[in-house]
Amino acid sequence: MTNKINPSYDNLYLGCVLIAVDVICGLFSFYQNYKSSKIMKTFNSMIPVYANCVRDGVMDSETPVRNLVRGDIVEVKAGDIVPADIRIIESKGFKVDNSSLTGESIAVLRANVEGTSNILESPNVAFFSTQCVEGWALGVVLCCGDLTALGRVAGLAARLKPALSPLARELKSFMRCMSLWALCLGFFLAIASLIIGYPFMQTIIFVIGIIVANIPEGLQPTVTASLTLTAQLMVKKQCLVKNLDAIEALGACTTICSDKTGTLTQNKMCVHHIWMWNQTYNVSKIDSEKNNKVFQSLTICGALCSTASIQSDGNISGDASEKAILNFLMEHDNPMTIRDNFPKVAEIPFNSANKYQASVCLNKYDSKFVVLMKGAPEYIANRCATIALKTGNTSLTTEMMKVVELATEKLANSGERVLAFADLTLNTKEFPIDFEFDIDNINFPLDKLRFLGLLGLMDPPRQEVGNAIRRVREAGVRVMMVTGDHPATARAIAHEVGIATSENCYIITGTELRDMSSDVLNWTLEKYYEIVFARTSPTQKLQIVEACQSRGDVVAVTGDGVNDAPALRKADIGISMGLTGSQVSKQTADIVLMDDNFATIVTGIEEGRKIFDNLKKSVCYILISNAPEILPVLMFILFSIPLPLGVMTIICVDLGTDMWPAVSLAYESAESDVMDRVPRKSERLVSARMLRQAYGHLGLMEFAAGMYAYFIVMAEHGFYPAALIGIRKKWDNVAINDLEDSLGQEWTYAERKELERAAQAAYFVAIVVTQMTNGIICKTRFNSFFQVGMKNRILNMGLVFELILACLLCYIPGLSNFFQTYPIRVRWWFLAIPFAVLMFVFDEFRKYCIRNVMYNGWFNNLSYY
Repeated sequence: MTNKINPSYDNLYLGCVLIAVDVICGLFSFYQNYKSSKIMKTFNSMIPVYANCVRDGVMDSETPVRNLVRGDIVEVKAGDIVPADIRIIESKGFKVDNSSLTGESIAVLRANVEGTSNILESPNVAFFSTQCVEGWALGVVLCCGDLTALGRVAGLAARLKPALSPLARELKSFMRCMSLWALCLGFFLAIASLIIGYPFMQTIIFVIGIIVANIPEGLQPTVTASLTLTAQLMVKKQCLVKNLDAIEALGACTTICSDKTGTLTQNKMCVHHIWMWNQTYNVSKIDSEKNNKVFQSLTICGALCSTASIQSDGNISGDASEKAILNFLMEHDNPMTIRDNFPKVAEIPFNSANKYQASVCLNKYDSKFVVLMKGAPEYIANRCATIALKTGNTSLTTEMMKVVELATEKLANSGERVLAFADLTLNTKEFPIDFEFDIDNINFPLDKLRFLGLLGLMDPPRQEVGNAIRRVREAGVRVMMVTGDHPATARAIAHEVGIATSENCYIITGTELRDMSSDVLNWTLEKYYEIVFARTSPTQKLQIVEACQSRGDVVAVTGDGVNDAPALRKADIGISMGLTGSQVSKQTADIVLMDDNFATIVTGIEEGRKIFDNLKKSVCYILISNAPEILPVLMFILFSIPLPLGVMTIICVDLGTDMWPAVSLAYESAESDVMDRVPRKSERLVSARMLRQAYGHLGLMEFAAGMYAYFIVMAEHGFYPAALIGIRKKWDNVAINDLEDSLGQEWTYAERKELERAAQAAYFVAIVVTQMTNGIICKTRFNSFFQVGMKNRILNMGLVFELILACLLCYIPGLSNFFQTYPIRVRWWFLAIPFAVLMFVFDEFRKYCIRNVMYNGWFNNLSYY
């Protein structure tokens, strides 16, 4: 073994740089993902910490939920979150909000009654994480933790493995191809170099040079930075991007499966329509009826026959329907004043058997008691003998009953929850002022009432949703509703927001879906474009997503409930609501809409498509410099000339001068037709057309510019191009210190190596100058540069940065030694300018031909990537 007296550190520098590149790229990607996911820790948990538990006959209100076991007795009161799945054993007016689990925003009554085979709809079971909105209950714990309905859904979501995003699949495929190409080329050149007698260590360096040149080391930081920049922009628009790939995937989205409650709707019940004898009023036009005595009676009944209460700060507590009625009444009257004038003396709470709620109040104006009733229309109408008209009261005939039934059916078919109202003024002789009302053994009449009217309640759509869905559909994206709510309600909302634009919208219930095979479901998805899935379970939502994906669709799922978590996990893009979303859905989703605004999805699609367009530009920009990096090594091996471009200089281009301009292309504005295109399915990030453009057109021009600069520098010092061919062995021989050039001058080894660094620096500068031109060229793929101009300030600064960095690498002594560059003469900077002008003119001509489909679309098919 022999040791050199003054060994070169070039290979050590190269190894250190390559290791640093890998570490920095990995840390950069990790940091960006960590920073996004860290924001999620600010959300509050929806899981209760303590429970009211009865053990050994003693109530303990500080029992940790994690200590509950099956068989414990727990008490739940209004405002509490149910601490486990419980079977009700005793209750009074106990209502829970199951919207986070089932998707329905209506509070449901739970009591000690007979159950059903479907536990999710069983009226005697309350589920973990649901909220008690009214009444109280005692229940025995059935399941805890992961065994609860919520736990099973969350477990299903956790077990699912999300698919790679479209961008990740594209990058994986591209990098696999590029790596295989680089390794094959490197292996071929290694064999060729060894056969023709090159030293083993030099051959290894050549192979490293080929691999480094072919693999776009700057691609990963460029992609990550592009996605991060967009994610930061989306945060300003109240959209938290947890998974960076998701925002680009949204641009490739072909199908959106949207939940209804809290996503398309406000998750807040409102009075939608009012029906008073044979006329239906929209709430927005009811002001004209303020003097109508029937409306006044209806207002009084609604204010009194209610368990909701109005707090001192004006907030209303109670279930969703009760709050909706009081909110409506507060716009037209003062419910508190009505209640003061009609103090309540007795009340029969609503129950699932009677389907009504009744109150007895004292009218202070005439000292008479009034019975007021509210409930299901068919039950209330059957208890009425008269009906209120504008002109007075009249008998409720059979024909009138049919009119009421038709009005009820019409409102119900429009997706509204219909409540009927009735009253009866009691005779003072039978019910004097001191009469004692008994609700256990009812001693007052509950029939022969006066029918007042109907109220239709609905969880209304968000105002911005209709326009958002229209824009999404114009962009070629299919929108389907997948909800656990009633089919009629789902259909009505679908029509109102534009998911269903005709009567041909196909409604599929969970029961029907359960009987469908996968082939039938795929056939249904193919045949019907507008589909609404209603009464679906979490497993069925997952089934729908998988069916869409099996057809090649890129699926986005929106939802806010626990029941949406498995589908959010499986989807290509899971989108959760930040305000109304459950903790499980927010942790599962890729994107969180902080303001619950569905319209933000439209912005996301536009930004996602812009990302893909701009990534194409960035990748093309990076690939263009590959040709002038690969070909000099081939020239070095095949023609045995001094190396025109060193490995360290290649890294300067890939991770130095090219980095800022490549990233800054992400700041380019979206094309004007970005939302008019159909979603991409077969369009690739890196296509054959891009490779032809990068390697065959612009890349060759850059190579020509670099070799021209290289040969000029060599020729100015006496080595003409013809003399350089075959000179490599003598050039690198340390023992030869009298090598003659074309002019007869003798060169020592050290002098030759200094000239080689100067020529390599000139080649490097030529790449920088032509890459600056390419930065301008890559701003557009279709339009002329003169249409878009230089409005991208980040790119402008990037081009200046590229020039300054090249100067620093050449003229700062420490950097020039490390990266094997040289302080070249000023005039050598201008050698590449003719080639840069040629590149710009050629590309403008190419784009002109593409825009006008000239030469039978030859350029369109050849290089329009």
